[in-house]
Amino acid sequence: MTTRAEVMKAHRGRWFVYAWDGQGHIERMPHTATMRGTWGWDVECSCGWATHTGGATRRSIEQDLWFLRWCAQHDPQSNGD
Repeated sequence: MTTRAEVMKAHRGRWFVYAWDGQGHIERMPHTATMRGTWGWDVECSCGWATHTGGATRRSIEQDLWFLRWCAQHDPQSNGD
């Protein structure tokens, strides 16, 4: 079993948000600390795993990322699927 620190280092998430312009156009952009408002979310893990929701709630994406990390810690052969 790998340690939690090893898992956290190997599975760092890069967060993205989706912005709608009101005319049906959607733009995906990296999230920054200065952004405010309501966003649709996705995340890419440093191991190559990524969500492709097109803009889910942050809470649901966080659960997916934590499940990936849990699987990596408790079953290293698993890829979170």
